[in-house]
Amino acid sequence: MKFQKLHQLKFSWRKLIAADIAFKLILFLVLTPVISLMFRFFVELSGRTVLADTDIAIFLIHPLGWLALIIVGSAFVCTLALEQAVLMTLCLCAFHGLQLNVWESLRSVLHHATGIYRITALMLIRLLGIVLPFLASGGFLFWYFLTDHDINYYLTKKPLPFWYAVFSIGPVLLIMLLLVLRSLVNWSFAFPLHLFEHVAAADCLRISQQRTHGHKGKIARGIVLWAVGNFLISAILTAVTVTLGSLIVPEYVDSIWWLAITLGFVLSIWTLVNFITNLLANISFAVLLSYLYDSYGRSEAFTLPEDSGHQFSWEIRWTRRRLAAAFVIASLLATTIGITAIHTVRLEDDVEITAHRGGAFKAPENTLAAIRQGIADGADWIEIDVQESKDGVVLVAHDNDLMKVAGSPLKIWQGTAAELQAIDIGSYFSADYASERVPTLDEVLKLCKGKARLNIELKYYGHTQNLEQKVVELVESNGMENHIVIMSLKMNGIRKIQKLRPDWTVGLLTAVAAGDLTRSDVDFLAVSTKLAKRDFIHTAHRKGKAVYAWTVNDPVTMSTMIGRGVDNIITDDPEMAREVLEDRAEMSPVERVLIEFSYLFRRQEPKVIEQ
Repeated sequence: MKFQKLHQLKFSWRKLIAADIAFKLILFLVLTPVISLMFRFFVELSGRTVLADTDIAIFLIHPLGWLALIIVGSAFVCTLALEQAVLMTLCLCAFHGLQLNVWESLRSVLHHATGIYRITALMLIRLLGIVLPFLASGGFLFWYFLTDHDINYYLTKKPLPFWYAVFSIGPVLLIMLLLVLRSLVNWSFAFPLHLFEHVAAADCLRISQQRTHGHKGKIARGIVLWAVGNFLISAILTAVTVTLGSLIVPEYVDSIWWLAITLGFVLSIWTLVNFITNLLANISFAVLLSYLYDSYGRSEAFTLPEDSGHQFSWEIRWTRRRLAAAFVIASLLATTIGITAIHTVRLEDDVEITAHRGGAFKAPENTLAAIRQGIADGADWIEIDVQESKDGVVLVAHDNDLMKVAGSPLKIWQGTAAELQAIDIGSYFSADYASERVPTLDEVLKLCKGKARLNIELKYYGHTQNLEQKVVELVESNGMENHIVIMSLKMNGIRKIQKLRPDWTVGLLTAVAAGDLTRSDVDFLAVSTKLAKRDFIHTAHRKGKAVYAWTVNDPVTMSTMIGRGVDNIITDDPEMAREVLEDRAEMSPVERVLIEFSYLFRRQEPKVIEQ
């Protein structure tokens, strides 16, 4: 019986593919914009335009954030559920010998869209009820073990409390995950019950749990095997694509047209592989859920949409002429993709280099020694972190204490400037730097004046007295107002600077974001390399905002970021960045293209024959 059901699918695979593609078009054209507008509505209702870093966590623990998570999250999950429902309808029709076409399946499922949304909302609410106590427990354990000192100390040094936290939080999260998986198994029949047995949405989760009784092990094994199988298929196809790319993308190039064709061909294959793996995952999951429901969950109330009698016909007869035409079209498409990829790479570098924390690769971070080294290594900018001491002196320090750099638990806001500057913060790096002390912003401004511009990051740990005003006064007293920029993770701090000095250049620093980051009311965006995608950079530039990429410490990523068009590279090794710029100045356009694109398919940088 099992193989007979699956055998029926061989007559429906074309419909499954067509349905998945059709739903993706609907998702792209209709549902995704609607969900985006819903999310933007809730973000702007909170008084923000975008959520960045800690703002995301603050938003989600607010009642408005909970409401947004339930409503927007349900809408997002609902889109995935609708897609699965369409595929499951076709699968179950195939199992029972019915011929339902794609559009009828879509129409039937969309008729139940409201109920599916209600089911997903109930799922999300119940999942929140499961995970919140565990997350609260994990948060308590984090607070108990990892808040005596700055988190960077624990991440860098990994002392005993770090491992206590790992081995206590880990089991808590594992139990939470197992309970979530058990719930998902219990609810695996919820959508079919609503679609094919007309069970009320409010009762679907309860009845699904009843129907899965006695079959949970089989359902769980099926889901695990599906996940492992799709992971292996994706890994194998990706490995084959990478290997093929390393063989096809030429190591020596003397024709930009040949480069365009080969590069376009590889990028086309890469796109096709991603599409196929996603398609296989979606269809195979629908087949699995349909089989499990049909075998273990279906009752006598089961009904399918009426059979229209229309057959789905999709067949291509390959003749020599059609094969030749397909080859020509594929070659033109590959060439177009390759040429497009080539033209997206910036051929004239216009980027500045910032020494991160003064240049933390060659000297202890945020010290005068690091700043001197950063200047010597050719940095255009020196980036530092500032916060206030107990007696209100603006000091240069990244963490909220000196544990990482000196083994001292003294908090910056709990010590006077004199107490903090009595501590050796250089010996951890090398005995040669034993004389290094926590510098003041005033000292750094004087050191940088006439040698490098200064990027000042405002650090906030909840103990600020009057940081923004003091920074403004120190900058102006040193005559550096035209040679500095200000940035921070906290938008409130940036707004204070904008209010004090509207003409100063300010930026938002972030590693993650929810919403359109380019809508932020700042002059530049300092983002992690994961956010510094080509489309993001171009959008920011169109809106008059510069993009800084951090923290970039390897030459390939540096070259890639420069090729994408970032305005500033923030790095611990400005000397390396300067060398990358010098190397790029001697490269041909072909070579720059290969650096950015072919590194995905080879471990060594390609060699190029000059034209």
